[in-house]
Amino acid sequence: MGGVSRGHQGPVVFRGHSFTITCSTQPHYPGGSFLLTFTGSKRTQTQPAVNHAAAFLFPAADDSHQGNYRCVYDNYVFSHNFSSESELLFLTITDHLVQPDISLTDSMGGVSRSHQGPEVFRGHSFTITCSTQPQYPGGSFLLTFTGSNRTQTQPAVNHSTAFQFPAADDSHQGNYSCVYDNYVFSHNFSSESELLFLTITGN
Repeated sequence: MGGVSRGHQGPVVFRGHSFTITCSTQPHYPGGSFLLTFTGSKRTQTQPAVNHAAAFLFPAADDSHQGNYRCVYDNYVFSHNFSSESELLFLTITDHLVQPDISLTDSMGGVSRSHQGPEVFRGHSFTITCSTQPQYPGGSFLLTFTGSNRTQTQPAVNHSTAFQFPAADDSHQGNYSCVYDNYVFSHNFSSESELLFLTITGN
């Protein structure tokens, strides 16, 4: 159903979506069965091997499904029981987009750094860049200015966008944040960056 993505730790499933874990092996011997184990609990499922594979269906993901899974293949061959284990598969359950990043740059040397954050010289241009991890394609970034109703929205291109300000003045001083919005799996999701405090200073 498109509810699965890939994270740096492994697959990520959105809460409420169905997912399937498939166990398979090389066709050395006919028959056998697969035991799906959930590391950290006693929850297991067993299915016979059909064409050397078995599919374990989970209709609706919830927090209890997060963790490590392993397939154990068992077969009775030549009057002996044999078994073999797969590697671990770590599954993450989420209903959130990752937190986007916010940064400030300039091309004219008008930005400096202080202990509070970036400083821009009055009259100089500056750019605030919003970016996010490549979880899903598309989406948009809303740049908010804390303490006012001033916002700007731009589409995400290659998971980022740049908001350009041609000439800094006192009205630009304050806290900024990026809000990443995306419509994924028939739901609207959003995630907000940390605050970036911008100081406007004299020449």
